[in-house]
Amino acid sequence: PPGAPNMYPPGAPNSYTPYPTSQMNSSTSSFNDHLSSSNSIASKTDESSALDLLQHLDKSDLQRLLDDDSKLKDLIEDLPQVKSLQLEHDDLVATNKSLAEYNLSQQPKLEDLKHEVANKYGIANNIKTKLAESKATLDSFVGQQSLETLLALLQTETAKSEEESEQLADDFCGGQMAVEEFLTEYIPKRTRTHLRRIKSERFAELIRDSQHATGPTNSWSMTSNSDMPSYQHGHSVPYPISAAIGMPQPNLFPR
Repeated sequence: PPGAPNMYPPGAPNSYTPYPTSQMNSSTSSFNDHLSSSNSIASKTDESSALDLLQHLDKSDLQRLLDDDSKLKDLIEDLPQVKSLQLEHDDLVATNKSLAEYNLSQQPKLEDLKHEVANKYGIANNIKTKLAESKATLDSFVGQQSLETLLALLQTETAKSEEESEQLADDFCGGQMAVEEFLTEYIPKRTRTHLRRIKSERFAELIRDSQHATGPTNSWSMTSNSDMPSYQHGHSVPYPISAAIGMPQPNLFPR
């Protein structure tokens, strides 16, 4: 063909004869079919560049390529496009191998985390079960007692705690307790007394609001504290409910 290098020495007879067009087309078709079956490489190569290598071959050379798969394979592997794809393939294999090794190195940590999650899930289920049991117990108690009864019990405990804290103050003022012992016992008990009083007052307020919205449910109305007996501090009463006293001042009392 025009532009093709002269493969014969000077003076030698040129035995080259043009390849018949029909046979050339048949060989080209067979070559393309072989490329399409070579691990999908042919679909990514430039067929025109590959066919340029066949332009200078005669019929016998093309036939040898078709008959010898190893030569055809070597020809295909020498294509720049195929070499580029092979390099890309090697890079992808190396990357996948590195990722696989990293994933395998993380497997022990993943297993430990899975066991930890399973343990915490079991603990959460146990807490949930205990909470349900406690709620059922609380609901049974609430169903057995009226709100007014619960309020009366809370007020009684508040008065009892008040009396105990005042008794500690009297013992300290009378010189029956040391300062360290008094502070250790008095402050926690006085704190508990204030908390109970706040809770009882809030509870009574909620009951009054509920009764104002729905009407009283029994004969004992909580709309006023005047129905509750009042006591003055200093008298011998079972449960004083007077206003809270402050911290005692030891320097005001003779030792």
